[in-house]
Amino acid sequence: MNPSGSPSPFAVDDATLLELSGPGPRYTSYPTAPTWNAEFGEQEARAAYARAALRTDEPLSIYVHIPFCKRLCLYCGCIVDITQHEKRVLEYLDALEREIAAVAPLFGARRRVNQLHFGGGTPTHLTSAQLERVMQALRRHFEIPAAAELGIEVHPHVTSHEQIDTLARLGFQRFSLGVQDLDPGVQHAVRRFQTEEETVSLVKHCRAVGAASVNLDLMYGLPEQTESTFARTLDIVEGLRPDRLAIYGYAHVPWIRPAQKVLEKYRLPDPPLRARLFGLAISRLGSAGYELIGLDHFALPEDPLAKGLLDGSLHRNFMGYTTRNAPDMLAFGMSAIGDVGGAFLQNEKTTQEYVERVDRGGLAIARGILRSKEDNLRARIILDLMCKMVLDLEAVGRDFDEPDLARRLSVQLGRLEPYVRRGFCSVEGPRVTVKPLGRLFLRHMAMVFDEYLEKTPQEERRFSKTV
Repeated sequence: MNPSGSPSPFAVDDATLLELSGPGPRYTSYPTAPTWNAEFGEQEARAAYARAALRTDEPLSIYVHIPFCKRLCLYCGCIVDITQHEKRVLEYLDALEREIAAVAPLFGARRRVNQLHFGGGTPTHLTSAQLERVMQALRRHFEIPAAAELGIEVHPHVTSHEQIDTLARLGFQRFSLGVQDLDPGVQHAVRRFQTEEETVSLVKHCRAVGAASVNLDLMYGLPEQTESTFARTLDIVEGLRPDRLAIYGYAHVPWIRPAQKVLEKYRLPDPPLRARLFGLAISRLGSAGYELIGLDHFALPEDPLAKGLLDGSLHRNFMGYTTRNAPDMLAFGMSAIGDVGGAFLQNEKTTQEYVERVDRGGLAIARGILRSKEDNLRARIILDLMCKMVLDLEAVGRDFDEPDLARRLSVQLGRLEPYVRRGFCSVEGPRVTVKPLGRLFLRHMAMVFDEYLEKTPQEERRFSKTV
């Protein structure tokens, strides 16, 4: 543990951050989403569900996508539906219930859930009664024991204490609050209005109802952001002492999110400033006693994520870092992505298409990919790097019946040399060990082993910046 006020163990110079700030996947999946295809449809999805149904004794993870927001935050890169019409929400909830009812029987017996997450959009766009309705639909078809981990993303500006009370009663113990930045000038530019007072009040209320974890999400690289304004936000956040923090870099991609074009009339931090903002967060959180889990995620030493990093139970999926691994992850709702039966599958990306597809047959699969043996091998390598901070190619080779794996991937091992020189990792024969500072650059080291990325020209890599 690092006592508050002591130097950060994760200090890194701005030049290094700037040099390593190119595009790269976040590796919540491998293969990554750009490699998936529309030829993977309902027939392939049903086959994947049938394979998963054979694992009767294994738990499930479930993700539910609630896409609605009352207004658009201009920085947002999520798949959302901006509406204030109740009818639209009710139609969506009807479809969501039908999708759950259509998928659950494909698993045969009633299956146990060990992790459930509501994401968005803004899940608390739903009323307390609507949140309860979704949970009742899930509990009708799945066993969700008290020991399961239930988490939800909440927007402090639109989330009431009464909603938190309802969620706590429904079994939710992990609340992830989107903060991004609390400076009024930055908030005005990105059209996200959230006061310090309501943020502090909601954090306190989450703790008052007995939340097991309160997490905050921040963002650097936003318009009008400066080191001094971001430092002020970090002051407030440190005072709240959240259990976990995620520090995301703003991705300015107006060719994908046209609304972001509006932000170009403001001062967008240039690459050197982005690097300094991220460096500031790293330094402040390290000095405040937070452990760097990996990439841009931090946790207090007593948090399960920090403990999972030490005992090897840390895992990574579409919900980010978790200690609740399950072989299959179901995903319900518009654009939701599941990991089932050795395949990734994604639903239709608009609410209208989603509702129409569910009405026609219960499933709403738009695209996906069936992983090959090589895909699974590379995914294991990337997961070991990102979650265990140790990659033993001899052990991976044994598990995949490939004793010469280290020799086959010797070129990839050689490509880690620049990161060895920087002190991010060490390579001893077939064994790669990530050093503490290297946790910031896990994406870079994982990219070395990405077979698909090797075949993609640099100019065609449509990913967010790694810094």
